[in-house]
Amino acid sequence: MSDVAVTGAATALAPEVAAAEFLHSLAKPAHILVAISGGSDSTGLLIALAEQLKSFPHPDITLSAATIDHGLRAAGADEAREVAAVCAVRGIPHFIRRWEGEKPKSGIMAAAREARYELLADLACEISADLIVTAHTADDQRETIVMRAQRRSGGGDETRTGIADAMLFDRRIWIVRPFLACRRMDIRAYLERHGVSWLDDPSNEDIRYERVRTRMRLAEDPIAAPPADGGANRALLSGKAALWLDEHVTIHADALCVIDRAGLSADAEVFAYALSYLTAAFGGDAYGPGRQQMERILDFVNKGLPGRRTAGGVVFDLRRETLCLMRESRNIKPLALAPGAGGIWDRRFEVTNRGRSTICVQAAGADSALIFPPNLPRAAVRRARAALPLIVPEEAGVAPTVAVVPYLAPFDRFLTRFDLIFADRLSIAFGRQAYRRLPLSVI
Repeated sequence: MSDVAVTGAATALAPEVAAAEFLHSLAKPAHILVAISGGSDSTGLLIALAEQLKSFPHPDITLSAATIDHGLRAAGADEAREVAAVCAVRGIPHFIRRWEGEKPKSGIMAAAREARYELLADLACEISADLIVTAHTADDQRETIVMRAQRRSGGGDETRTGIADAMLFDRRIWIVRPFLACRRMDIRAYLERHGVSWLDDPSNEDIRYERVRTRMRLAEDPIAAPPADGGANRALLSGKAALWLDEHVTIHADALCVIDRAGLSADAEVFAYALSYLTAAFGGDAYGPGRQQMERILDFVNKGLPGRRTAGGVVFDLRRETLCLMRESRNIKPLALAPGAGGIWDRRFEVTNRGRSTICVQAAGADSALIFPPNLPRAAVRRARAALPLIVPEEAGVAPTVAVVPYLAPFDRFLTRFDLIFADRLSIAFGRQAYRRLPLSVI
């Protein structure tokens, strides 16, 4: 069988080729944590990596594996033990972690993903792993593109980008997907040649899930999904937006964004990309405004008439010389933190209580006395001050001891490689360090 198969407009890699290319690209030394459920894709990834390391030893690369038992099916624990046995035969250290606690009534798939990544990241820290790899495939990529296109009428670059080949989770660890160019049928054929079996998750046949329905539809119409562009266009746009940010944007007290008038006349695609993420950051949202909201804001800005608009929890204050962005003062909920606890307030600030008494974090309102540069618009400053965090101790007369740092909602939890350049610049503009470096020397 040929190492490379061609399907439609996209080239599919054989599993062993994808594994070899990934290991070659890896910054070394490296400890890889493979997320393995026991299904064909993740089992194929683990076996392909292990076989490559056996055939072409890399003494500076270590391989470990982890299975997450989500506690959603009675068979989950037994399946995790079966995976452990597969790893034991090959001398691969294997760990099992379980998602404990009450499960949500809705949005279970998204909650399970969050829990899975959290458990994997915690384990990676425990065993000093440098990155996590997951077995998302070309099939998963096509399904994702179709689902995103259905949710966004008109498509667009963000629709064709699909699943990122690398994603930074929680500012802590990179999650890399070496099998994005591999087809499931080729992975299963590879396992069969190596005499390795796999487990089938019954949820993959449950039509209550959008992905399952999409998978079934694509099986009937295999050319329904356009190919992904690999994120190249989005990464290029991220770089251009980063330069725009450096040249035209100033952030004051992590609460007031000032864009000079020249920046409003920049390339329309660059400006829309940057303004969307700035809105998400100042509004405390993981995503920018929806398409209609964004078009309304861009139309307001492009007309150039001074005034104010609100979208995504952000006030857009257009002046003769500047456009100011600040958090809207509504719907800001207080956050109580016990001694030693930490939390995200308004999805804009990460607060840690280092004192000995409980504190409440709330909007400063008129109590804020933070000094801003005198040349800024007074109304914009007043709004920005009002939305800053105010720390109120539970015990009167006890001075709170806290650490407060900006939290960038669109990037601090999930950051794709495509957006890394812009995210780095934005993080630095907020007074934080750049994000963790991608652990690949070639991408």
